[in-house]
Amino acid sequence: MTFPDPLGSSDSGYEVYPESLRKTTEDVYHAAGLLRDFADHDLGGLVLGPQDVGMLGDRVNVVQAFADMIVDLQDKSRRNFDRLIALGGSLDKAADYYDAQDDEYYKRLRDIEKEAN
Repeated sequence: MTFPDPLGSSDSGYEVYPESLRKTTEDVYHAAGLLRDFADHDLGGLVLGPQDVGMLGDRVNVVQAFADMIVDLQDKSRRNFDRLIALGGSLDKAADYYDAQDDEYYKRLRDIEKEAN
């Protein structure tokens, strides 16, 4: 025998756990920090000089090409850091939403229980 759902929730086939969203948010923020550190520290120390590439490398501007590539990688890494921070914020908002929804369900269940007694 099936009983009607007193909360009127949909039967979508999946459930959202706010604590899982919060854990994922922490992981996303951690990844963002690693990306920021990569851009600022790991790539920041990579420099070539004319003595590193020899006469032919100097002649074809390998040093400048390498420097440009490092700057490009740093810019892309910083942009992706910003995107990960935005994603983390969105996940946190979703967790807040589902926490509030759970609180509302508990209140409604408590009210239904009071009415039944």
